[in-house]
Amino acid sequence: MLVCPAISLSTEIVFIYQRCRLCYNSFGCGSGGYICIHEKCFYILHSHCATKKELWDGRDLEGEPEETSNSEDVKSLKEVDDGKTFHHFSHQHDLTRLCVNGEEEEGDERVCQACILPLDSDSFLGCKECDVELHDTCANLPRKLEHTFHRHPLTLEVDMTNIKEGFFSCSKCERESCGFMYRCCQEECDFKMDAKCASLANPVYNKAHQHPLTLFDNGARCLECPSGGVHPLFYLHSKTATLPMLVKNKYDTHPLTLCIRKSDIEFPSSLLRCEICEIRINTYYPDFQNLYGCFDCNTIVHVECAIGKYPYLKPGHTIKLNGFEIEIASNSLSRPVCHACHSTCQDKLVFKDKSSAISFCSINCITSSKKTLMQSYGV
Repeated sequence: MLVCPAISLSTEIVFIYQRCRLCYNSFGCGSGGYICIHEKCFYILHSHCATKKELWDGRDLEGEPEETSNSEDVKSLKEVDDGKTFHHFSHQHDLTRLCVNGEEEEGDERVCQACILPLDSDSFLGCKECDVELHDTCANLPRKLEHTFHRHPLTLEVDMTNIKEGFFSCSKCERESCGFMYRCCQEECDFKMDAKCASLANPVYNKAHQHPLTLFDNGARCLECPSGGVHPLFYLHSKTATLPMLVKNKYDTHPLTLCIRKSDIEFPSSLLRCEICEIRINTYYPDFQNLYGCFDCNTIVHVECAIGKYPYLKPGHTIKLNGFEIEIASNSLSRPVCHACHSTCQDKLVFKDKSSAISFCSINCITSSKKTLMQSYGV
């Protein structure tokens, strides 16, 4: 699947001053490639870029009718009662518009059911009968999706009980999630994508850059900035492009702003330390990328320290690894010691074996401790 789903081979590209929308290299005079079939669209690709296996499944669609779908069939959210209430296909109750009150204690934040990130905007859609709540953007994610990040159509799945492990790893950003998941429609394809990556759509507007960005197979790129020299092409990997621009933190009264590059830091960089883990931040690449900072208080925080190593996993959710049930919990002030690596669990989340008092600081530590878990079950 490409940004333009309908492209055709041309033996001669007439837009010789245009660049390939995938690799951004120019076309040689008289060289061929693929162009969009729509007259007003100037989307063009090199032949070798268009036929990459990550983007093209090998099917020649020439002569085949374009696939059509009823827009009502792909809508996840429908208005009820003249827009006063809403119905989402994932939930049996109607949803209403609610407001964030900002009084939640740490570890008890209200989170979106789809992306698992905090409900920190002014309003959201929520159920008054249970704890199901959704960001507006997440609630409107379609049930069927064609996305730049994958060559096949995707289907939205909202029930993690259908997944043996109770969570999945996004094929694009590689983060673990127990929220909504897009799965490839092709049985032989194991592609999965979380709600945040799926919400990226052209054009991408990110406050980290002054120009709108264009999605490519692994992230978003600026096509307006000059490339090379002292002005490199601006690019965001999908893992960075989906990070929240503002986060709240108990160490600062102000929201912390995402800093993509060293130039985003507006205060002296010497002897900077993360306010949470207290580790010194190296002023050289790559430490100075992807940090959260407050320019009023000179506060700087690592991304993982601000949002956690597993921002898309929900406290209270149960996962299964190696056949054993593990409960995800908010990390308390007691900071338990990990049974695998024997270090103090510092992250926002801690993983607890339901049959014992054993705690783990990461999924990697759980999977490396199969023998210990089997002994705790008497296996």
